[in-house]
Amino acid sequence: MPRSSMRIDHRVPITSLQMFSSPYLDIPIDKNDPRGCEPLISLDSVGVAYESYYAKTDGNNPPFGVAIEGSRKDIWLRKSVAEKLARVNELLRPFEAELFVFDGHRSVACQQGLWNFYYEKTNEENPGGSEPEHRARARQFIVDPVSFDENDSRTWPAHTNGAAVDLTLRDLVTGELLDMGAKIEVDADADASAGDYFERQLAAGQIDEGDVRLQNRRLLNWAMTQEGLLNETAKVFWHYDWGNQIYVRASRALLADPPKAAWYGYVAPPK
Repeated sequence: MPRSSMRIDHRVPITSLQMFSSPYLDIPIDKNDPRGCEPLISLDSVGVAYESYYAKTDGNNPPFGVAIEGSRKDIWLRKSVAEKLARVNELLRPFEAELFVFDGHRSVACQQGLWNFYYEKTNEENPGGSEPEHRARARQFIVDPVSFDENDSRTWPAHTNGAAVDLTLRDLVTGELLDMGAKIEVDADADASAGDYFERQLAAGQIDEGDVRLQNRRLLNWAMTQEGLLNETAKVFWHYDWGNQIYVRASRALLADPPKAAWYGYVAPPK
């Protein structure tokens, strides 16, 4: 059966920003959990397709247009997370779809490069603004790593734990990205980027059940949650977590029995 004709019995949970408003950096990390010692592995080793968005040099990574300083072309994730993505692909195979990953583990240097880009962008947009105004605007897009301390979990940007991943779906046959109704980074501050956006549109009678964007979002969310990864659906649809601080925050809203602490913390980038 063609992928486009298949349906799943799943709905993306409709949530609110208030449900995820508590600072994830306040969530504790259980240093005694053995899973926290798990290594990073390359997505190449599990056969999951990717292209590092921040390392692209062809200009096709708006709004950047260039490779971000500190980025790298390969993508690494904690071993269990990478293996989960490989199993997600098996779930997606009957739908003639597969995952396509944009970002996984992110070094502090890359986080700094992203911060520099957005901070400079806010200066260009509002040259008469104050430094606090520019920093506040930039923080809407990216966490400032200025206070990063390897020994302080309250300072660790989300992607430095190797258990946060940015991804989408692509056609298994043609390799073309599926229509999700919003694009990574480009639409980060647009309403349509929220994971539950098209569920809300459906509930309001503005689209019908057959809307391809709705169905693609449902397919992604269903497959990822089957392997335990969570998306804070009031936020961008392309970001999923497992075992880190944001995962714990998401689980408090989405799971009946959320963990009390994360097990993945900061991990140094691979050599």
